[in-house]
Amino acid sequence: MELLEFSERIRLIFDTDIEHLGDALMKAVLNNDQAKYDAYIEAVDGDLSEDYIRNVYQYYLADRKEMMQDFTPSSMAKLVAMLAGDDKTIIDLCAGTGTLTVKKMLVGNPDFIIFEKDERVIPFLLFNLVIRNINTVVNVGDVLSDDQTKRYWIKAGERYGHVINQ
Repeated sequence: MELLEFSERIRLIFDTDIEHLGDALMKAVLNNDQAKYDAYIEAVDGDLSEDYIRNVYQYYLADRKEMMQDFTPSSMAKLVAMLAGDDKTIIDLCAGTGTLTVKKMLVGNPDFIIFEKDERVIPFLLFNLVIRNINTVVNVGDVLSDDQTKRYWIKAGERYGHVINQ
């Protein structure tokens, strides 16, 4: 799917411009807005094997200058997911929007412990995990200095995960 087409679809689902998409995603996950989840899945034609929302974040919102943000290509994430083996718990130290987690989920369904420093990408990450019904702990903060500012738990549900904010 073309980035422009997908960006327009997601903008319409969340009734916002791309600049404020993170706020709309966070509102959806904290309110467990399953209608938005369903609309997103319909917009991607049910294909949850790709992290489409990463492309929107990377193209329009990533901070490449100060934070040097550049996200893992899908092919690299798939390779790393296969190399991770069959462990019951996977740790992702710089998760971004969750591409590695999405790919690992496709080749096994472990629990995840995730770290991400940039609070602007957290709504995209949480949304990706919730719609895929992935059990995980998301730690917000600098993994190198062990400076953690927030933690979110996502508990798998019947169809979608549910965010517990701490």
